[in-house]
Amino acid sequence: MSSKSLIAACIVLSLLFVTTGAVWFSYSAETLDEVAGQFGIVESRIWNPPFPDYEIPSLRGNVLAGIIVGFVFVMVILGVTFAVGRFLVRTSRM
Repeated sequence: MSSKSLIAACIVLSLLFVTTGAVWFSYSAETLDEVAGQFGIVESRIWNPPFPDYEIPSLRGNVLAGIIVGFVFVMVILGVTFAVGRFLVRTSRM
């Protein structure tokens, strides 16, 4: 298997994982929130994060947006990984 086909297979596999995770986890409740609710504990924010509850506020609950954002960040991480790998190969040859 060539390196290009391996990269393509990994990208397809990552899209599958991102899609499955975004759909599956969008319908699941966080366990700690459920247990806290059983004890009557309410949420008290110490600070206002830019993305509360790990979602973009205007796209809250939008599964398609979660899939797109997840795949974009997978591609960013892949690009950074390749850049670091190329830098390390060039550095080791010097």
